Amino acid sequence: MSRELAKRIAIPAGALLCLSLAVVFALLALDVARSRDAIRTGDVRYRVSPEDDGLWRADDLVPLALAPNMLGVEDDVAFRRAVRALRLARLGDPSASTSDPELAISRNEAQARLEAIVTGDGDLARRSRASGLLGVLGLARFVTETQGREALLSSTIANLQRAIALDPANDEAKHNLELAFQRGGGLELSEAAGGANPAPGGSGAKGAGSGEPGSGY
Repeated sequence: MSRELAKRIAIPAGALLCLSLAVVFALLALDVARSRDAIRTGDVRYRVSPEDDGLWRADDLVPLALAPNMLGVEDDVAFRRAVRALRLARLGDPSASTSDPELAISRNEAQARLEAIVTGDGDLARRSRASGLLGVLGLARFVTETQGREALLSSTIANLQRAIALDPANDEAKHNLELAFQRGGGLELSEAAGGANPAPGGSGAKGAGSGEPGSGY
């Protein structure tokens, strides 16, 4: 192939490549803007209709979730979805039936999402909140379950103590830790679960676990 022919081929090919990249960058910029809007509108929709699917997520034009990754919002969205699952579990609703399969699914989903945040998130404050919410879930189960209560209480206390260790300013976890020991009553706890000397402190946040996405991050 002559140099002249190669040049004739290379010029339009390079132009086509530049045009393709320009289109991709334009779509990516649009995805970034839409992802920002999805967080804000998702928080508003959550307060009105937490059962809605697709909260906090825009339909990406560029695959591989490049826009959310560029914005660094994936961890924020994961936490919001965990809180949403916990809210749909209706922990504070006395009329909710523990035999309701949908509630069981929501509670299992919430636990799995929260555990993933505790073990995989790089933000200590968010890991603390997730661990504290696992404690809230354990407290709710302790009220309704009759089997394995000592193990359940030990796990609940461990989650709350971990929340405090990750963020000593987590007053909600401190309040719930005191509540866990009060509800434990006569159950004997191992030293691993905190023994008789939990780390008290703080007035706590009444109605622990009722926080909404969009606050306290």
